[in-house]
Amino acid sequence: MNSLVKRVLTAAVLVPFVVWVVLFSSDLVFNLVLSLVVFTAAYEWFALSGASNRLTKGLFASACLIVSFGISYSAESIIYPLIHINSVIWLLMVMLIMAQAKQLLEISISRSITVMFGLFIVSLLFVSLHQIRLHLEQGPALLMYLLLLIWAADSGAYFAGRAFGRHKLSAVISPGKSIEGVLGGLVSCLVFAVLATYYFKLTGDRMAFVGVSVFIAFISVYGDLFESLMKRRAKVKDSGNILPGHGGALDRLDSLIAAGPVFLSSIVLADLF
Repeated sequence: MNSLVKRVLTAAVLVPFVVWVVLFSSDLVFNLVLSLVVFTAAYEWFALSGASNRLTKGLFASACLIVSFGISYSAESIIYPLIHINSVIWLLMVMLIMAQAKQLLEISISRSITVMFGLFIVSLLFVSLHQIRLHLEQGPALLMYLLLLIWAADSGAYFAGRAFGRHKLSAVISPGKSIEGVLGGLVSCLVFAVLATYYFKLTGDRMAFVGVSVFIAFISVYGDLFESLMKRRAKVKDSGNILPGHGGALDRLDSLIAAGPVFLSSIVLADLF
């Protein structure tokens, strides 16, 4: 079975399941599925960090899950400062990738720093999705919107890149991505966001919602690039092989790891809901 067939079959099973979990499942089921996904992503992150022992990776992934739940069930005075700090870190990461991609690829970073950074950002992915789905008004629909926004960015970038791609976004990290592709993805998200303003009950400005959406689409691109950077540093093609034709869980969550916390931070600061 070739890679394309595997990708299509995996997507045919995965997409309806994700839609059901996000929109229709109970809080308990959502938490269980999110826990499994984050555990797997953390396990793969620690593998990319250089850990080879399965027990060690499992312990680190378990620690990540414990931290995730610990933060998620803390007071908002703890949750949101951490979400905002994480968002600032991602903005700095975007600037570093734009300006110093080659240096990021070559610089020596200790395993302990990489592991701790992974513990932080993967845990905050859990926290952000948990907060959006369970604690925000229109939460399930809003989380589904975030996922669709990232898919729209990916699809728009793919087709625009194939048709018009001439200038590399970051040749050192991901030669397949083009500036034209990214612009195509952002235009797709702009259209999608405008349409979404007629669906959601917004307490904030509609144009602010559209602006935040396009901004999140942009951030998602660099979440993808960051994971590509990690894989290049680890000299692997995929973070894992749990999803036939798609690689690992981290390969599917790369954009969301950056976009999830920044999305939550942005809509809270902009008081959109």
